[in-house]
Amino acid sequence: MSYQVIARKWRPQTFAEVIGQRHVTQTLENAIRTGRVAHAYIFSGVRGVGKTTTARILAKALNCEKTQGKSPQPCNECSSCHEISAGTSLDVLEIDAASNRGIDQIRELREMVRYAPASSRFKVVILDEAHQLTGEASNALLKTLEEPPDQVIFVLATTQAEDLIDTIKSRAQLFQFRSLTFDEISGALNDIVKKEEDLKIEPGAVAVLARAAEGSLRDALSLLEQAIAYCGHEITDQQVRELFGVVDEGVLDELVEAITGQSAQRALELVHRLISDGQNLNHFCREAIRHFRNLLVARVSGADSNLIAAPADERPRLAGQAARFSEEDLTRFFQILLWTSDDLRHKPDQRLHLEIGLLKLVNAARLAPLEELLAELRGEPGSKPGSSRTSSASSALASASAAPYRTSAVSGAPPSSAPPSISVSLPSTPVSQVSVTASPIANSASRGDGAGSSSLSPATFISSQSSSAPVPATPPRIVAQAAEQSPSGLAAAQVDAIKAALQGQQKFLWSLVEHVCRWELDGSEMRLYFPPENRALAEMLQARDPMEKLRTVLTQVVGQPLRVCVKLETGRAPMGRSAELRARFEEDPVVQAMLKRFGGRLSEVKRRSEE
Repeated sequence: MSYQVIARKWRPQTFAEVIGQRHVTQTLENAIRTGRVAHAYIFSGVRGVGKTTTARILAKALNCEKTQGKSPQPCNECSSCHEISAGTSLDVLEIDAASNRGIDQIRELREMVRYAPASSRFKVVILDEAHQLTGEASNALLKTLEEPPDQVIFVLATTQAEDLIDTIKSRAQLFQFRSLTFDEISGALNDIVKKEEDLKIEPGAVAVLARAAEGSLRDALSLLEQAIAYCGHEITDQQVRELFGVVDEGVLDELVEAITGQSAQRALELVHRLISDGQNLNHFCREAIRHFRNLLVARVSGADSNLIAAPADERPRLAGQAARFSEEDLTRFFQILLWTSDDLRHKPDQRLHLEIGLLKLVNAARLAPLEELLAELRGEPGSKPGSSRTSSASSALASASAAPYRTSAVSGAPPSSAPPSISVSLPSTPVSQVSVTASPIANSASRGDGAGSSSLSPATFISSQSSSAPVPATPPRIVAQAAEQSPSGLAAAQVDAIKAALQGQQKFLWSLVEHVCRWELDGSEMRLYFPPENRALAEMLQARDPMEKLRTVLTQVVGQPLRVCVKLETGRAPMGRSAELRARFEEDPVVQAMLKRFGGRLSEVKRRSEE
């Protein structure tokens, strides 16, 4: 007899031997015991999880000569069981729907099932890859599938049950076969290795095969067959990694050490060594994703979790590495590796993209959470003023958070050429407050020797400056107010400052922007609305060079990076009615209570008809 591969040699012969599909086998066993076998079944699931195997076992259990179909366990000794196992039974038809997908083949099948079984109790039709049937063929099968002849059972196996038409799915019982876990595949491989004579395999090699199978036991057995051909009867972890191009765990450990030590040099040297050794960079990135996924699971659920795809001897090492990072760090690493993997698949120069990805991993640990920075600025006990990651960020923001909200006193001192300065305070409430302090401007306050001075609010001061002082070459940087801004997201003073900057610096831009009828600021996006009759001006402004210059000016004035969007004004309610509607909601006690409770603010108010 010719050689038989392991996947066929150790194919399950009873329901009890089917791995990981107990919800399916238990249902079929109960149906056979109680005589409630349906006339049609749909077995759906990924490749290599036991769909066709289960269909064959069902056929054997129904046609077993010894049990007469009354027991769900076939004897595997009678002639009927042997014929079905060998695929030579005249009453068990296995049809490949991928190559017999037309309406003519389905008509032949309909004629075939009209005849009684040749020697068995039931005629079982196993239609593999049933989703490949054409629409006409599927419709031709409907009547036969709904009311098949007596003693005929249909089993439709498919990897894409969603592609089957609903009328077929409504006529059959659908069973979803699940992908096998790492532990189930590892256990099955170890059991088969024990049955094979003179075959030894290291646990690390079993783990590599189980991970590479990706939930398919047939794939794992095919990889085992390939490993036996390469390694002989003693399969080692190193040989299996060489065969399938899987990087050694030590390489992944070096990556973790480079990230822990924030050593960009070690990360770049690692990439150079991978290329020198002829490793596939895509394979390395996938292994790194798998490794950091295990670290994240170990950090969240513990090293003993069944969610970790690793053998028992590797779990202590994973636990030690996971303890070095926080959950946020590991999640960030995981996301960076996913982006890098996508770049490696779809962009040229894989080495460059992998180096960039690893450098991002090295530098990601230096980033500080936003909550930590805010806590430090507020001086809360949970902050870490001496933290190395936040020292640079806190020093950059120290001047912006030095004082609470305050008004500006303008004395009669001579005019100053220095531009106004900005002071931002972050109180305990979620809403930010902004105060603007500036050097005295001539003719904007009462004259005197400094003993008497007038106190002006920021809005009053800006209005006074814009009316009595000349427009400066560089306009003041005014930070957007959060609680007191207009419904458009921009204060009137900010719009005036933007116009002043464009008039003083960009004459051409000002000739375009002066026709803007409405300004809106939503987060980091600035929207400029042109009237429909000025469509040509809007298109001119959308050119690359004017847009870059406009973005630069807006960023300088508003004080934050902005994305500029030019739109045409469409029909909308008059501003007076919109402002009136907003004011009414702001005075509503329920809305005020919600804003106070959750620390929010009204972003936009509009009628339902305007949506």
